[in-house]
Amino acid sequence: MQNDLIIGLGGHIDHGKTSLIKALNGFDGDEKPEEKQRGITLDISFSHLYLPPKQTEDKTENKNARNIALIDVPGHDKLIKNMIAGSFGIDALLLVVGANEGLKPQSIEHLQIADMLAIPLAIVVITKIDLQNTPSVLAKLQNDIQKEFEKLHHIKLFAISPFSVYEPATHAKLIDLLYALPKVQRPLAPFFRYYIDRAFSITGAGTITTGSVLSGTMNKNDSVYICELDTQAGIKSIENHHTFIDTATPSHRIALNLKGVSASVLKRGYLLSQKGYIRGFDEIDVVIYPLVEMSLHNLVVQFFIGTKRCNAKISSLQPLLELAQKSHTPQPNRPYILASLKTDEKIFSIFGERFILRIQDKTIGGGEVLNPITEVMKKKQKYTYCNFLLQRDFKSAFYFCACVHKKGFGLISSAQRFSLTQKEAIQIAQNIPDIYLDTQELVIYHPQTFENIKDDILKTFSKNKNALLSSHSIHQKLKWASINLIQKALDSLEYEGFISKKDNLYLSKQNNIKNIDEYLQDTLYQTILSQGLTPLAPYNIYDMLAIDTKSADKALKALCGNKKLIRLQHNLFIAQSILKSLHTQMREWIQTYGYIDMGVLKNHLPLSRKYLIAYLDSLDAFDDIQNTQGKRTFKYKGKVCD
Repeated sequence: MQNDLIIGLGGHIDHGKTSLIKALNGFDGDEKPEEKQRGITLDISFSHLYLPPKQTEDKTENKNARNIALIDVPGHDKLIKNMIAGSFGIDALLLVVGANEGLKPQSIEHLQIADMLAIPLAIVVITKIDLQNTPSVLAKLQNDIQKEFEKLHHIKLFAISPFSVYEPATHAKLIDLLYALPKVQRPLAPFFRYYIDRAFSITGAGTITTGSVLSGTMNKNDSVYICELDTQAGIKSIENHHTFIDTATPSHRIALNLKGVSASVLKRGYLLSQKGYIRGFDEIDVVIYPLVEMSLHNLVVQFFIGTKRCNAKISSLQPLLELAQKSHTPQPNRPYILASLKTDEKIFSIFGERFILRIQDKTIGGGEVLNPITEVMKKKQKYTYCNFLLQRDFKSAFYFCACVHKKGFGLISSAQRFSLTQKEAIQIAQNIPDIYLDTQELVIYHPQTFENIKDDILKTFSKNKNALLSSHSIHQKLKWASINLIQKALDSLEYEGFISKKDNLYLSKQNNIKNIDEYLQDTLYQTILSQGLTPLAPYNIYDMLAIDTKSADKALKALCGNKKLIRLQHNLFIAQSILKSLHTQMREWIQTYGYIDMGVLKNHLPLSRKYLIAYLDSLDAFDDIQNTQGKRTFKYKGKVCD
């Protein structure tokens, strides 16, 4: 399985791609009637070639078995969109060039697209040598091919192989090259990704999707997340090359039999992944490598990523197209532009993912995603940030984000943001000086943020010398700050002598409280007593008094236990003396009106509905009062219970 490949065939129309596949494995990709009639491939076709274990002629080594998925893409210039969809996720390119015509526009465009997609290797197959076998002509063609590869940046020429469907020896030579073709390991995202290229329904089976596994693994009976639909579907079975398997892995063409979703709602370009790993955005930041000299700013283009196609507007992050210098990019002397793309639908992309840009049936460039998440940054900030990402300088990128995001920069989405595991992201962050890293919450904070929290704590104590704080109580106010960061700030202030610690709470140096439990009970009781019939919810009182929630809850429970406070609702506590006085008044109103309900009570007590309902309901605890459709009356005439 690790030796298997996905190989895409590219080349100009009528140069023999489909015939080449048929000669290799007997598969005829032109199955549609219109394809047979016109003699061209209209859409992507898929087949596979099995190479069995084979011993070399000198018997010194064995050639391992290899399954090769073959993707035949259209060669017509009007069908480039289908060619692009078929080219994502392939491990190598078979560029087919007819000996009788040589390199043609689509030959070069397909090669440029493969280069933009960072496909690492190519075998050029010169077909139809039975029609043109003049040595000088073939030598010139091979020289032209080599010159085209010299212009490229990613894809390397592995071999040139002359081929004729009528000459078995050329078949054998190509097969040997396919055995020898190395599988170049490329960086993979640490989670499952699979673009749908086809979705259909089969009677008795249900919904079927086909596509190439780009990264990660997925098992039979797992749930797969359909990003564009924000829903999950179960995997009933997985098929690879007509064989049912238990696990889908990268570099394999896979058919998934899904349950819980109809084929009619699935489209080419939808991404299947794992829930919680990836989010979609309609604005992403990218690097673009232009193929043409033209202004790209504000240009609306066709954007191809995976098997998805949509429209996008380019907004340059830099004033002019620059010539990349060695200090700025891993690819010196290659023109590039940093830009934001505003798309007309959400894009579920990852860092480093490749894309193609076209306009009016012409490929104008391609590039890679640098920031797949819409970032709240100014234009200049984005330009700086994207330059760090372009260089794969994650250390500087992390620090920069910590500077921009004053309330912390999260690493939890590192798989999508940087194509890094959380462990890899933490290891990078640990080597950044002067920042605070919360390894539990996966957040990095700028040192100034840490100082700001310390200042905020001291301001609280300056306003209230009797404040009783803990990391959890401060977190209720500063929800963006992790508890670990707050605790570090408290410990720092204690170490510096600005505050003290008593009974696991932090106090001002001016605090003279002798017994914290007694102080809390007395303060809470007096506060609630003073609020009469409209006491605040406990959490509001805690915030007002700047006291720790856990300790205050304990004090509140004690006050209820000794009946000084009465709990009427979840967040409604009232002094027992206040409630007793209210019950006396309410009984008088029952005697006056014969009953009491919301209307009567509101006439006498213009309070909010929350309080009125609670006070009426509190009457139900008395044996001598009955509730009849919301009206409280005495059960026994002439008798009144206290």
